[in-house]
Amino acid sequence: MRYAIAIALIIYGTMLSAQDNGTETVPVSAASIDNITGKVSKLDDKITQSTDRYLKKLGRQEEKLRRRLAKIDSSKTAEIFGNAKKTYESLSQKLNNATGKFDKLTSGEYIAGLDSLQGSLAFLKDAAHIISKTKDIRQKLGSSLNQVNQLQHKLKEAADIQNYLQQRQAQLKQLLLGYSNLPQSISKQFGKYRQDVYYYSQQIKEYKEIINDPDKLLRKTLSILQGIPAFQKFMSKYSMLASLFPVPDNYGTPQALAGLQTRADVQQMMMQQLALPATNGANANPAQYIQQQMQQAQGELSELKDKLQQLGNGNNGSSDMVTPDFKPNNQKTKSFLQRIELGTNIQTQRATNFFPTTSDIAITAGYKLTDKSIIGIGVNGRVGWGKSWKQIRLTAEGIGFRSYAEWKAPDLFKTNSRFMASLWFTAGAELNYTKTVESLAVFKNYSNWTKSALAGLTKKYTMNSPLKKGKKIQGSMQVLYDFLYNKHVPPTPAVVWRVGYSF
Repeated sequence: MRYAIAIALIIYGTMLSAQDNGTETVPVSAASIDNITGKVSKLDDKITQSTDRYLKKLGRQEEKLRRRLAKIDSSKTAEIFGNAKKTYESLSQKLNNATGKFDKLTSGEYIAGLDSLQGSLAFLKDAAHIISKTKDIRQKLGSSLNQVNQLQHKLKEAADIQNYLQQRQAQLKQLLLGYSNLPQSISKQFGKYRQDVYYYSQQIKEYKEIINDPDKLLRKTLSILQGIPAFQKFMSKYSMLASLFPVPDNYGTPQALAGLQTRADVQQMMMQQLALPATNGANANPAQYIQQQMQQAQGELSELKDKLQQLGNGNNGSSDMVTPDFKPNNQKTKSFLQRIELGTNIQTQRATNFFPTTSDIAITAGYKLTDKSIIGIGVNGRVGWGKSWKQIRLTAEGIGFRSYAEWKAPDLFKTNSRFMASLWFTAGAELNYTKTVESLAVFKNYSNWTKSALAGLTKKYTMNSPLKKGKKIQGSMQVLYDFLYNKHVPPTPAVVWRVGYSF
């Protein structure tokens, strides 16, 4: 999505710059507009699919909770739950039917990136004097704008669903608090419901961050757009933010100040409205009086926050109904590809009576189960360098396959040190062919392969990328012990040392 916005604004900046240079028209690439529409449509589909999936899951969780509570209090359960399945289906249907622009910004959330894209498309659609006047381009701009408007509507409906789920969670929480000695299965089931509510909120939050996260190229293009007077004037009138805070036509001129009250007039009016005595005492200061009232209001808000805290997450929770009292898995809301961690590492062994100096170069792919656990596979090739500096000779010394698991080492002594924060336990199993490869036929003989069972520690750290200057990547150092080293013929080292990085 961020790349779609960048592409869009680059096109727009080019057009507008051309306008300033006196160019009458600038051709717009139909493929670029289609790309924008496709990216926005893809994000729209993700919101719809994620919402449908979570609503179905939450509906099943609530149904299980209803059945278990019905065994304790059937009448109360029927009153509170009703037809929950139909409710979740109607929410899903309402989101799917959300098409077209939704103009009531006051009932939704302001998203700056979406406002910029929407305003830019609307501006270009009507700026027929600076773009290609072909009917196809105008239709594509209109189609792209309609898709962005629909995305705005979808996000608003998703926000409404979030509000409903938070209210529903509070309602169910209040219901359960009315019972004592509830079975553990009911508490556990409600815990799953709350987790799904939290993960749905996080999923929608990530989609909004995609729209609102400008990269370096986008920020540069926005600065170009902001320097165009025609675009500034358009956004000051028709953007979503302008609908909340409209700017008068004569803004910035002396005429705009005509009729406005002075500071003295405002203070005099406040004294009259608040019935403050016209003396030099502290009570005669409207600003000080309002400050005292604000302090009192803050105290009342703190009391309300405490009540919400008890209602939302118990003694250890937060006033936010979707803040979890469990350790969330941030990987759960990411796609499969986003959870894949590619990497490479190298292991070098000096020459022996049986082997030349060799280097095992591996490529790995890990899947992040949670923020603190990874499983993966890899393949490695063994390169021979010869016996010494005087006898350098490149040879193919073998190939291998790996599987591994990593989990973050706990800081048992609460040291909060950087070393412990980057230390991981590592275990794996490997199958290696450690003889000179003369032909592919040698791989068919299973007895030629050696097995390894490894366990040890991995230290992960941030390092500069060797491929791109200024880019940071994650480096790693591994020290592993091979429990099967003494069964290898010819023998291999018991301790394995590897260095590498992830990308």
